[in-house]
Amino acid sequence: MPGGNYTVIKPAKGTGGGMMQQRVPDAPSSWLAYVEVNDITAATQKAKSLGAKIVMDVMELPGIGWMSIFIDPTGATLALWKPASA
Repeated sequence: MPGGNYTVIKPAKGTGGGMMQQRVPDAPSSWLAYVEVNDITAATQKAKSLGAKIVMDVMELPGIGWMSIFIDPTGATLALWKPASA
């Protein structure tokens, strides 16, 4: 991933994931769930229309895919993901 090392966890079957070193000094460790969507722009706008605060609008990771991050009205943070191959 640009700007840091990202390790992809790709099991033969089931849900995968990834991890990277914390990029903010002295910040606590955290988890961020990603949900794969077909239309990331529409899904991001739908979240916003339902009251979510967009923390990071749709961003392309060249050759990898697109992502966005939002905080829902209850305070939960969630990322949306659209892989380049889908």
